[in-house]
Amino acid sequence: MWRSERRLRHGLATALALTLGLGGCAVAPPAPPPAAPAAVAIDAVREWAGRFSVISRPDTPEANQEAGAGRFVLVSRPAPGGRTLELDVVTPFGQTIATARRAPDGSATMTLADGRRIEAPSLDALLERALGWPLPVERLPAWLDDRFETVLERDAQGRPSLAQDSGWRIEREPRRWAMQRPQGGGTLRVVLVLDR
Repeated sequence: MWRSERRLRHGLATALALTLGLGGCAVAPPAPPPAAPAAVAIDAVREWAGRFSVISRPDTPEANQEAGAGRFVLVSRPAPGGRTLELDVVTPFGQTIATARRAPDGSATMTLADGRRIEAPSLDALLERALGWPLPVERLPAWLDDRFETVLERDAQGRPSLAQDSGWRIEREPRRWAMQRPQGGGTLRVVLVLDR
């Protein structure tokens, strides 16, 4: 079981590292900034898409830094008993690396490109098990709508520019979220750039 999870984590990390290298070759035109978030009906389907990068930087100089990058699509849908959350992780050229889904009860499943399927009690736990990084996917819909536990600073338009939530420090710019938190003797940094 441990060897299987290690192979899975290594395979996903390798795929993400490959997308980091390939992402440097692909140049996408800048997208226009999104409109300010409006009130969302409780039964609305929400969808976000963009690019991400992850860097796990250890405090000790002799330890290796880990990194990955790619594209994502995140969809929140109404469902009996709550909402589902679906996440697709893809290469810059559109090849799906993994598809994950959280059910209204919180349980989550992930299907990998090779057909393997894994399960966990939450989407965040599932991604940490698969990648080794505690990525804050469960909180992303709120953050992408500029809703945070604590807003520390606001920009000239009154939008949050610096916030804290669930142990993460979030720097917010138009279309860009830079998130950072301590991680096992180092720092984990995640950057999202929203295309839509």
